[in-house]
Amino acid sequence: MLASRDDGGSVPQKPWGLWRRVAVASVMFLGLGFLVFATAGSNQEGRLSGAGSTLVNPILQRVSTSYQGYLAADRVDVARQEGSSGDWTGGAAALDYDPVGSVGGLARLLQDPRVIFAATEVPVSATDLTDRGLVQFPLINGAAAAVTNLDLGGAALTLDADTLAAIFTGKIADWSDPAIALLNPNIALPDLPISVRHRADGSGTTWTVTGFLARSTGWTLGQAAKVTWPVGEAADGNSGVIAAVKATPGAIGYAEVGQARRAGLGIVQLINGAGKVVAPTPQTIRAAVEAGGWTSEGGISATAATTGADWPMTATVYIVMRRDQNTAQNDRAVTFFRYFYAEAARVGDALGYVALPDDVIADVEAYWATSFKPQS
Repeated sequence: MLASRDDGGSVPQKPWGLWRRVAVASVMFLGLGFLVFATAGSNQEGRLSGAGSTLVNPILQRVSTSYQGYLAADRVDVARQEGSSGDWTGGAAALDYDPVGSVGGLARLLQDPRVIFAATEVPVSATDLTDRGLVQFPLINGAAAAVTNLDLGGAALTLDADTLAAIFTGKIADWSDPAIALLNPNIALPDLPISVRHRADGSGTTWTVTGFLARSTGWTLGQAAKVTWPVGEAADGNSGVIAAVKATPGAIGYAEVGQARRAGLGIVQLINGAGKVVAPTPQTIRAAVEAGGWTSEGGISATAATTGADWPMTATVYIVMRRDQNTAQNDRAVTFFRYFYAEAARVGDALGYVALPDDVIADVEAYWATSFKPQS
């Protein structure tokens, strides 16, 4: 997972201790029992079953629909990945994907053999991958952002880590606060109470946002997929937070950038580690991961952007799978994700995502070839 350095670049974070955090989520899912899993991992009509990140859900669904058309087109050679799916009409989705959050997706993968993959922005540690027989590889880069419901006459609000941390801890409770005004001298700020909205579920988006907040000495909760928020109201998933912010004038929350933009919310500009005011764009997301490299332990690294133009809430979405599950399942997954990489390069920017570099994709292909356990 990538998080901000003091110099504004992005660096690898220590991978998540999977079993320590999934244990909490597992208790909830065990209580739901088979009523949940009966629908979550059905694999009807040969579809690929997965669960996890809500940040990646929009592009997963878009690619899933085009993939169905890709498979249905007689003139397409699936093995060679020839053709452009934009020429065809997609039918039913190729995925059964449940966007329950990164923690929930990993819990589903561990508990239900019908769930073939989990998507998460919080990477599993190399030790846990080995001990539990899992494989992990990056899928795509995206971005989280603080989002608001404010009438600012079309202007974009700017915040830094200290001010945003003060808002999310309740130390700043009104939009007319001098600390906010100092960062936004040309904006007429409303004299309006701040209503904080945050995630209720274990979330990779929360992991990404708290990684930025942890740069402030005023934030003492660390970087985590789930935290006990001092103020505000909770909602499930990116869509839940977006709906809660949209329904409340003066609200602030955080969400995946593309979904928030399409909902018409204000996207907060941030001051990154280099002291530059940046917005989440394909260019600033790329700047945060431009030197990414894949390692066999399941990590992706990045170097600092020399221009200081990086977006400090950049996230890398990972896919986690069981190494020894049915070969046909793994083959179906690999075929889909290979197609995903090609489609992401075509449609990712428009949806708010940045595709992996070609050299990283080549390394992932080699990783697939050596990582999945053959069936006897």
